[in-house]
Amino acid sequence: MISHTSVSINLFEILSVSPSNTNSYTWADTLYDLLTGINMGNKNLLFLLSLSLAVSSNVLAEELDNIVIEDVLTINPNSADANDINRVSPTSSDGGDFLTQVNGVSMSRFGGRGLEPIVRGQSQTRLNILLDGAYIHGGCPNRMDPPASWAALETYENVTVLKGVQTLAYGSGGSGGTVLFERDTRDLAEDKGVHGRVSATFTDNAISHDLLADVVASGEKGYLRGIGEIKKAQNYEDGDGVEVRSSYDHKQAGIIAGFTPTEDRLFEFSFERNSFSDALYPGAGMDSPTEDADIIRLRYEDKPATDKIDSIKAEAYLSDVDHLMDNYSLRTPPTYMAWHPKAGQDMLRATPTTSKTTGGRIILNSTVGASKWEYGVDLQRNTRNASLNNMDSGTAAPITLMWPDITIQQLGLFAESTRSLSKKDTLKYGLRVDQVDVSAGKANDMIGSMPMGGHSANQSYAEYYGSNADDKDETNIGGLLRYDKDMGNGISLFTGLSRSVRTADSTERGINKWSAVPGTAPVEAQETILAGRWIGNPDIKPEKHHQFDIGLSKTTDTLDFSAVAFYDKVDDYILRDTARGQDGILKSDGADIYRNVDAELYGLEFESKIKLSNRLDLSGSIAFVRATNTTDDNRPIAQTPPINGKLQLDYTGAKWGAGARVNFASRQDRIDVLSKQEVGETAGYGTLDLYGNYKLNKTVSLRAGIDNVMDKTYAEHASRSNIMDINSIKVNEPGRTAWLKITAEF
Repeated sequence: MISHTSVSINLFEILSVSPSNTNSYTWADTLYDLLTGINMGNKNLLFLLSLSLAVSSNVLAEELDNIVIEDVLTINPNSADANDINRVSPTSSDGGDFLTQVNGVSMSRFGGRGLEPIVRGQSQTRLNILLDGAYIHGGCPNRMDPPASWAALETYENVTVLKGVQTLAYGSGGSGGTVLFERDTRDLAEDKGVHGRVSATFTDNAISHDLLADVVASGEKGYLRGIGEIKKAQNYEDGDGVEVRSSYDHKQAGIIAGFTPTEDRLFEFSFERNSFSDALYPGAGMDSPTEDADIIRLRYEDKPATDKIDSIKAEAYLSDVDHLMDNYSLRTPPTYMAWHPKAGQDMLRATPTTSKTTGGRIILNSTVGASKWEYGVDLQRNTRNASLNNMDSGTAAPITLMWPDITIQQLGLFAESTRSLSKKDTLKYGLRVDQVDVSAGKANDMIGSMPMGGHSANQSYAEYYGSNADDKDETNIGGLLRYDKDMGNGISLFTGLSRSVRTADSTERGINKWSAVPGTAPVEAQETILAGRWIGNPDIKPEKHHQFDIGLSKTTDTLDFSAVAFYDKVDDYILRDTARGQDGILKSDGADIYRNVDAELYGLEFESKIKLSNRLDLSGSIAFVRATNTTDDNRPIAQTPPINGKLQLDYTGAKWGAGARVNFASRQDRIDVLSKQEVGETAGYGTLDLYGNYKLNKTVSLRAGIDNVMDKTYAEHASRSNIMDINSIKVNEPGRTAWLKITAEF
């Protein structure tokens, strides 16, 4: 399915409401009254939070008539059709890489994995990314492991990209969009007995092999699913034949157990572990010997016997990340400069980090007259710790606490309604309130010893902002209003207004990469050391996004197209900047700091698909976004993607298919010359991919192709600087890559 504006799609089976005895008052009625009561006291709130951690459910998309901007990509061959096969690349290194197939989504690269998705010019915590209902926040302050990088792609049945603010149900913020990686094991378990699939993918550039097994055993009252994947990636070559340090090893395993006592009721438990080792990052000053993440989920779904609640879903989750990076085990370390007492010796540094996220949500659906209500409560709590250690002696000697035990807790209440004004007119409106509490438990801890340390995070904050990391709280309010109209003849029109508020993340409000300046250092070295500091702002204000979008789509037997325009006015945009003595910044030493500015983002997206014949389709897409810091004399915001798009021709036969795709981007010369995040201007590019598939029999299928057929040397504009190759400006994309995938289903 192309990413045109379309009717909201169910990712799971919509269960009908069976008649019930309305004379009895059930626990569901009590819960309904608690959530919809005018005065929600602390006892009721504690009850809801306790329930959210005790039971769990997947957020089930209600089948509504509203129109949303979304793109649904089917990954799992258990549910894929031929058109989806042509859309999905088997060579994606992780979830961020995979998402670039969606119109309006770009990415930033600084290694073989850990690609950062950018939706409508917004990335990082401006996107809400959920892995089967769970939030996961990476362990690297430099974002080697953003949330999408932990998505083992082929173990998910569907990926949904909601651009902008289309719903309030998946947490606060999400101004750029919401990305849902979702599994539907219960649907797979409809076929009783033991069944599944195995696959193997090979390439001649980057991925040596990717081996997957996914097996489901299903009975009348439950199911068990086991997933395992082993991937090995070598360094790839760019179009000039230059080797890019990008190798890594990946192992993933998971188990999902479900109990289905009735047709409508589900209890599900899942556990999965992702382990990466020996991951190289040419865009960073360190590599990662080990990166591990465990995710545990509980889920509950039901249709209670009451006429007040159509369905209830609840879930709880725990994601636990352990991350280690250093500058010596996988690369040659730097040496101390001539002026240093250790001149000529290796300078060994390591940063062990942890990031633990716990949370849960309860979502209820009710029908009141012509309105369908979705409402509930959610909780998310993330704690991060990181220490930069001196390893010269072989024993860790802390230099600075980069994340000084920073905890951010967000408790949210939301309700949204979709009301049918007529058969052709739909209105959606909603409100969300979030209570945010922040603490930094180790902000006063003195780390290191003189002359190269003896410093606390609070001292760093005071030097640059004149403030400390005291406990803080916020109350953030967001809302949504959308109108959809069926114009007839397959034409749909929509327009929407939204307000969303994003609290600053742990890095923006509390990163503490402190470097003391030795008195023996010459002036040039002192300037370099100071510019290497990276200090968060504990008083940073939350971002307030006010968005408007409007779009038109048309669907006929031979033509699908959509056009969307959007505008986002941002108050208190959180900008990573360079210390130059700006308002609120006490130093002018070139350190990385954070400050609030006002900003605006706007753009256009167009996508179309033409059916040339029963078997031949031509499709294309193009996206444009412009982001501006309006506080600083309309200064461009760094790492904004240029105009980009795709043109694709697909043939679909009874047993085989083939296609060609052109990927393109224009030159980007509108850059922020004051930002260290901006790595200069970027040339435009165009690449060609060829691919095909063939079904040998009912069990075995083949896919093969060549990416970047012309062996083009190019880089995405938002990619990091390649500090390991003096001849490359940015981390280049892979050159010509031939690939083969074999899948067997049983």
